[in-house]
Amino acid sequence: MFRSIVKMMQNAGKFLSYPILQYIPISINTLAQTDQWSNPFNQPSPQLFLFQDEDALRSALNRFQIQLQKTPPDGDLYVLCLNFQTELVLFRYLTCKIIGEEQLGSVHVFAITKKYFPRRSLHFGLFENDGRKLRGINQVIY
Repeated sequence: MFRSIVKMMQNAGKFLSYPILQYIPISINTLAQTDQWSNPFNQPSPQLFLFQDEDALRSALNRFQIQLQKTPPDGDLYVLCLNFQTELVLFRYLTCKIIGEEQLGSVHVFAITKKYFPRRSLHFGLFENDGRKLRGINQVIY
C-alpha cells in the first residue's frame, strides 16, 4: 500500500504547483464506494460535496440513494464524490487536492481527518490524474 501511495504522489508531482515534499498526504477512510451507482438525477460530470456533521452526510446520501458500508468516524470531514473515484488527497497551506479518476456512474464516500486544517476557509479541488481540474469549492472548516 505504501508503494502505491508513493507512486501516486510521484505522478501527482508532475502537475503540482510546489515540490511534492511540501504536501501532506491525507489518509482516506472509505465509507462507501461503487461503480454501479444509479445516478437518480443524471449527474453528467464529477461532483464534490463536503460535510462536517454526520446528519448532513446521511441526508445527502439518502437523496442520492447511496448506502454507507461503514459507520462514519466522529469529528472527521466527510467527502462525497459523484462520478469520481478518489485515489489520493494532498494538503498544502489552504488547499486540499483530491486526485483520482473521473468515472461515470461511480460514487466514493470517504472521511478525512481535520487535524491538519486550520480553522478557516480552505479550497478543495477535484483533479484528474493528469492534473486537469474538474471541480473546486471553498469550505470553512470548524
